[in-house]
Amino acid sequence: MPSTSTDPGRETVERTMHLIHRAKVATAERINADLADLELNGTLALLLETLYEHGPMTAAELARRCLVTRQALTGPLNQLQARGLVQRPESATNVRTRPTALTEDGKALTKIVRRRVRRAERLSVSGFDINELETLRELLARYASAWEQLAHAAETGRSVINPVAS
Repeated sequence: MPSTSTDPGRETVERTMHLIHRAKVATAERINADLADLELNGTLALLLETLYEHGPMTAAELARRCLVTRQALTGPLNQLQARGLVQRPESATNVRTRPTALTEDGKALTKIVRRRVRRAERLSVSGFDINELETLRELLARYASAWEQLAHAAETGRSVINPVAS
């Protein structure tokens, strides 16, 4: 139901984007707190989990899977490598194609990370019944898809009438 409030500050609070951002910020804060004793944050955990799930890959592929730029990975990958959690062989002839892989220490730590992140996610949805949770996931998937379509349309100069209806 659209807001009929004349309070301009209220409009921001009720925007769907604002609610998604609030969830994202709160998620990051909780995950960072849960992983602080491991000297990890959500970004580092995401890199570890992605490598754990998909195996060795180039930095470009890792960036695509984590929805960040390759340049944004340089610092975090260097941190993980310095800690002995990932390896990137120097012998690769082209730095852009050398695979990044978890070490045995990286795999062991990632198992701990995955347990903690799953526990936090379970807690975050514990107030929903199964039907509400399915609806939430469906609506979030549609919302994400709509934004993806809008972004693609902006890149190609096309307009999108109703991205959610597709």
